Amino acid sequence: MENNNKEIAAILEEFKVDLFGIGDMSLYDSSLVGIDDKVKEELPFAVFFGLVLSKSILDTITDGPTQLYLHHYRQLNYRLDMISYLLSREIEKKGYKAMPFAASQVVDWQKQRGHISHKKIGVIAGIGWIGRNNLLIDPVFGAHGRYNTVLTDMPLAAGKPLDQGCGDCMACVDTCPAESIKEEAALFDHKGCYEMINKLRKERNIGHHICGICVSACRGKR
Repeated sequence: MENNNKEIAAILEEFKVDLFGIGDMSLYDSSLVGIDDKVKEELPFAVFFGLVLSKSILDTITDGPTQLYLHHYRQLNYRLDMISYLLSREIEKKGYKAMPFAASQVVDWQKQRGHISHKKIGVIAGIGWIGRNNLLIDPVFGAHGRYNTVLTDMPLAAGKPLDQGCGDCMACVDTCPAESIKEEAALFDHKGCYEMINKLRKERNIGHHICGICVSACRGKR
């Protein structure tokens, strides 16, 4: 397993990812969407990786998403999708199975869910925790990451969830225009958040359900 981890690390380092980890899918407590849940047993390891958004572009976000942020957001997602595909091909060349996912794709619009929750994979891989803003928080990069996942049966040594949290930080709570972020993460208002990003999408002709305000506010140790 150790050698396999080193091989995955070497491949991802070539792709210039900013962070990565391995998750044990037996710890993933949600169902896959639009995919048979038996995949979690057939492909028991999750390779999680991410790219970090530009601080300068995030600084352009004051009261909502900008066209510059939209382009940057899409470009990172495109890059993550390519890495997911190329990593899967490298794993398959070694004789194992690998399933790449999209970095950002909604397949259940009613519940706003993709095939897999990258942020939950990040938690079980030991990368970060789910913050008050309902995003994956990395100790160094805060909420500034965009992520993707590849599932595989390649034997790997998985990380362990971090025993950390947001502590006293209320940066995202103070900046949320929808007031959807509460002091307790479990009280996050999903409906209010969606209504706000839908409003911003129409008002700013963004064409995408993004906001970026709480993302920009959550800076970790950057």
